[in-house]
Amino acid sequence: MKAKFCGFVGLLTMLSASAMAFEFEASSPEKSGFDGEKLNEIKVKFDELYLDGRIPNYAVGVYTPDSLVYAAVNGQVGVGSGQTVDLDTVYWLASMTKPIVSTAIIRLIEEGKLSLDDKLSKFFPEFEDMLVAPGGSYDTTLESAKTQITLRHLISHTSGLTYWTTVTGVGDVAEQYDELGVMQCNAEGRQTLDEEVRFLAQLPLIAHPGESWNYSLSTDVLGAIIEQVTGKRLGVYLNEIIFQPLNMQDTFFEIPEDRLASTSEIYTTATAAQLATIDVDSDIDWKIIPSPYNGIRNRIPNCDSGGGGLFASVNDFAKYLAMIANGGELNGVRILSEDSITLHLQDQTTKMLPEAFRRGFGDDASSYMKFAAGFGRKMVVNEEDNSESVDYFFWGGAANTFFWVDVENGTIGVFATQLAPSLYNFSNTIEEIVDQAQAK
Repeated sequence: MKAKFCGFVGLLTMLSASAMAFEFEASSPEKSGFDGEKLNEIKVKFDELYLDGRIPNYAVGVYTPDSLVYAAVNGQVGVGSGQTVDLDTVYWLASMTKPIVSTAIIRLIEEGKLSLDDKLSKFFPEFEDMLVAPGGSYDTTLESAKTQITLRHLISHTSGLTYWTTVTGVGDVAEQYDELGVMQCNAEGRQTLDEEVRFLAQLPLIAHPGESWNYSLSTDVLGAIIEQVTGKRLGVYLNEIIFQPLNMQDTFFEIPEDRLASTSEIYTTATAAQLATIDVDSDIDWKIIPSPYNGIRNRIPNCDSGGGGLFASVNDFAKYLAMIANGGELNGVRILSEDSITLHLQDQTTKMLPEAFRRGFGDDASSYMKFAAGFGRKMVVNEEDNSESVDYFFWGGAANTFFWVDVENGTIGVFATQLAPSLYNFSNTIEEIVDQAQAK
C-alpha cells in the first residue's frame, strides 16, 4: 500500500512539473490558420527601422495560447557585440510590469484578502486626508481631497497621483517628484517600498480621486500593498504565483549575472553632435547611442518597482498573456478564475478619458482608448447602433516594448527593442496585420 501511495505521489509530482514546464509549441503560420506572407509584413516593417540604424535590434513573436505562430528578429544584444537577439533575449519591460502587478492584486481579491473598494489609508494611514493641487500647480489654492483613494483608483490610474516629468508627470507636483526622488527606492533614508509610499503621502495629488485619468505611480503603490498583505517582497510573491507556475524563467527585477550577456543594452536617439562621435564598424548608419538607462541592467534594486522594474523575454511575457487569453489558466495551471479575469479586463474608467489619453498618448489613442485593471482597452464602435466592443487589450514600456492580447480570437503579439524614450509603437498596425493574416 505504501509503495502504491508513493507511486501516486510521484505521478502527481511529475504531472505538476510537466504543467509548470510550459513552452509554446513550434508551429507555422499556415498550420495555425494564418497567411505567412501577410505576417511577413511585420519583419519588413521592423527591418526598415533596424537597417536604418534607428533601433538597436528587435524581437517580435505572434502567438496563440499554445503555439508560436510567427517570429521575426534582427540585430545584436548590443551594437557590435556579436551576440544576436532571439525571443529569449531579456529586455527591460518598464511599464509592461504594470499588468502583471495588477494580476497579483486581482489574485488577492479572488482570495478575499483585498477589495477594489478598500481605501489606501487602510494600509497606509498617511493617505487618509490628502490635499489636491489642481492640475499639479502650486499657483492654485490647495484643496482637501473630496474622497479617499481606493484600490480601484490605483489600478485604473484615477488616484490623483502623477509621475515624474520624465514620464508623463504633470505640473509643479511632478517636478517635486523629480527633486525628491519619489519612489526611487535609492533616495537617502528610504530603502523599502513601504518607506517610499509613506513619503509619497506627504505630497499633494494633482486631481481628486476618481475624477480624472492620470498615468502615475499608482501601480508602484499597489506593489507596496501586495508586500504588506503577503509579508513578502514583491518579486518573491510574483515569482511564486505567476513566474514559476507559468515557467517564466527569464523574468526578474534583478538580472542574474549569468544572464547579463543575453540582456539587450538600452539606447537613445543621438543628436547631430553625438552622431559625429559614433565609431562602430558596421554597414548600418547608426542613429542611436547608449542610454543613461543602460545602467539599470546592472542594478541591485533596494525595492521592486511594480510600475516599471521588470525585465523579461518576449517568450516569457507571451506566456503571461497566454494565461490571460485562456481565461486565467495555462497548461493545467490556473492563476486566476474566469470571474477574476472578467474583473481584470473590465473598463474601470467610464467616460472620463479622452482628454487625459490625448495628453499622454496623442489624438489617435484617445479616440479608441479605455482602461481596465492594468490594461489599456482598444475599442471599436459599431456604426449601425453606436455600440462599443473591445478589439484587444494592450500596453507598452518606456524603452520601446509593447504587446497586445485579443481574448476573442486568441492572438497575442509581443514586440521588444530597447530605445528610450520609446518612438516606435506599432502595436495597432501589427495587430491589424495579424487580423488580416487570420481572416478567412
